[in-house]
Amino acid sequence: MSETHSSDDETDFKAVNTTNYQRIQEKVEKINYADGIADGREQVFQTSFDQGYVDGLRTGIELAKFPAFFDVLKTSNMDETLSKEHLAYEEMKLSNPTDKSHFKYLEHQSEPLSVVSEKQNVYIDNLLEHCDEALQKTTNLFKSQAK
Repeated sequence: MSETHSSDDETDFKAVNTTNYQRIQEKVEKINYADGIADGREQVFQTSFDQGYVDGLRTGIELAKFPAFFDVLKTSNMDETLSKEHLAYEEMKLSNPTDKSHFKYLEHQSEPLSVVSEKQNVYIDNLLEHCDEALQKTTNLFKSQAK
């Protein structure tokens, strides 16, 4: 009788160990899965933030040059060409450099980051080209003379 009892205890012990091992393994899998998801999100968020920062900084700097330049010139004697360009700039009625209308991510939220970034850069390039055509002397002053 004691042999049967001993055999049953061993079988029960193995069954409990197997069940416990499976529970622990499932918990570890869930934790590792959650950690993997969190790490992936963090990596994607950081990459997205970095690209958005570059695009936003470029947009803000490029568009802030014009109002800052013309505000400074208001206090000095502008030559005739710059005065005409100032009027042309005002007629363009560009919104504030930080206005949402300049940031294309709002219009393309469902698209990949690379596409949104490309559209942002195309928008800024086109806007700067338009400014270059309308404000030739002003934009020429912004260009680097370094060689």
